[in-house]
This record gives sequence, structure tokens and C-alpha cells, in this order.
Amino acid sequence: MVNKRAPGNPGSRSGYSIIEIAVLLVVLGALAPPLLGSARKLRTSFYLQRSREEAARLFAEARWAAVAHGGATVELATDPAHGIVIAANGDTVTATSLDEGGVTLGLSRGRATARVRFGPMGVGMVSSQTLRFGLAGEERLLVLSSLGRVSRR
Repeated sequence: MVNKRAPGNPGSRSGYSIIEIAVLLVVLGALAPPLLGSARKLRTSFYLQRSREEAARLFAEARWAAVAHGGATVELATDPAHGIVIAANGDTVTATSLDEGGVTLGLSRGRATARVRFGPMGVGMVSSQTLRFGLAGEERLLVLSSLGRVSRR
């Protein structure tokens, strides 16, 4: 009995034929455009979500710093989009970039900068603010109430 899969046997088959490879390439070519579009949307959504959550984290850090140090301020800027938490004693508690992946930040009333203050009990001392995070035609909102509560929209 002859083993057809033996390495020295000319009838043994290893690898793929050119037709099998061509069929695979055609199938991949047909599936690529919808998959790339979905990947772009997912990437955009990820960057928007990340920037919004970083801003929410800044406000949470500011509340804790306000309680610990007798007050705190969050300074936001739109160009480049970033935020800084400064304690009442003048120390920088944390700083973060909010423009990763090309995300733009829009502040209430079209301002370029904004300051949000928190009192010694961690309560906001500001009129409500709406932060708009935009990228590729999509937008996410972060609304800060006058008492310093954060809601995502």
C-alpha cells in the first residue's frame, strides 16, 4: 500500500492551489469595504467616549480635591482641548488631554476657555455647562449642572 501523503510521493498535496487563493481574495475584497466603514465608526465612537469620560473624571477629581483642600477649579480649553484640576492651594491635581484622535471640544456659549469651581463641600459654584465633543460628524455631550453633577448625553 502506498501512502499518498508521504513527503516524497509526487501525488501528495501540501498548500493551496492558485484557484483557492484567488477565491479567498475575491471574498475578502467583497467584505472589506463594509468592515472598514464599521471599523471607522467604532474608532470615532471610541475616541468620543474616551474624551467625554476623561472630562467626567476631571470633574470627579475636582470634587475630591475640593473636599480635601477647601476648594478646587477645573480649567478647560478648546485649542488644544485639555483640562486641568487645580486645588485651592494652587497645586495642579491632574491634567489631561481631551483631543486624542482629533476630537474637538466645544464649550457653552462658544467660549474658548471655561473655569468650573467647586466649594469646600465638593458642590459646584458655577452656572451649568455643556461640553460638546465632536469628531467626523458625530457628537457626544457632557452636561455639568450648577451643583456640579455630571450627566452624559
